[in-house]
Amino acid sequence: MAVKLIASDLDGTLLTNKKELSPRTREALDLAAAQGIYLVPATGRSFGSVPEMIREYPGVEYLITANGGAVYSVSEKKRIYQCLMTPESVEVAIAVRKREKMVMEVVVDGVPYAEEAYVRDPIRYLATEYGARYIKATRTPVKDIIEFAAQHAKELDSISFVCSHEDRNRLYTSLEKEIPDIYVTSSVSNLLEMGHKDAGKGKTLLWLLDKLGISPEEAMAFGDADNDSSMLEAVKYGIAMGNATENCKKSAACVTGTNEEDGVAEAILSHIKCEI
Repeated sequence: MAVKLIASDLDGTLLTNKKELSPRTREALDLAAAQGIYLVPATGRSFGSVPEMIREYPGVEYLITANGGAVYSVSEKKRIYQCLMTPESVEVAIAVRKREKMVMEVVVDGVPYAEEAYVRDPIRYLATEYGARYIKATRTPVKDIIEFAAQHAKELDSISFVCSHEDRNRLYTSLEKEIPDIYVTSSVSNLLEMGHKDAGKGKTLLWLLDKLGISPEEAMAFGDADNDSSMLEAVKYGIAMGNATENCKKSAACVTGTNEEDGVAEAILSHIKCEI
């Protein structure tokens, strides 16, 4: 079957390490859009953190954000789907934050909020230089994140814990058992991300495919991290990047080049040429 929709993660996948779209990637995306293929960014980022060049790219009508917690329509300029965390799960997550004393981020209606000290000095919390700039540019600082999360317990798209690689590995599986109605994933080594158990990129992508009348056999998806695994498993053409985690590669039908090697572009162009 011809591919009718291409979903792609952003960081480490569609974007270069400099967080840019390479000329080769633009060529592939433009060719796909010209053939009427839906281009769907699918990211762990909140809506407010998605670069403008992605939100406004020709052919992008829908965006999957917050690891599947929400879907936005570009033309309608609004959220058309959401799968919010339950107040009960937020309450237990707050208890974990108090116990573990990790930095906590929350997303409300597409806007990310984080603890004031973390936003002021992200490098102190293991952020890279790019990560520090990104955090300062996108996070709204909150003096008391625990109180803020409790006040917005019925409105949270997701919660993230900023932690060491060791703490992430220790808590990765235990949190899903401890906190009700959530799934736990990770896009980078110092981040644990939580959403509603019925969210996740894979389930939300299937919702969007059903809305558009497209079968999973007519869809292609790209990713590089654990939070992309369910999306790659959901469609026929699930493609992991050469720089992907082992879990992501195991979930994929095949592996392409790295994000620095224009892996997404090469896979798209190769597929389209086979269809012509």
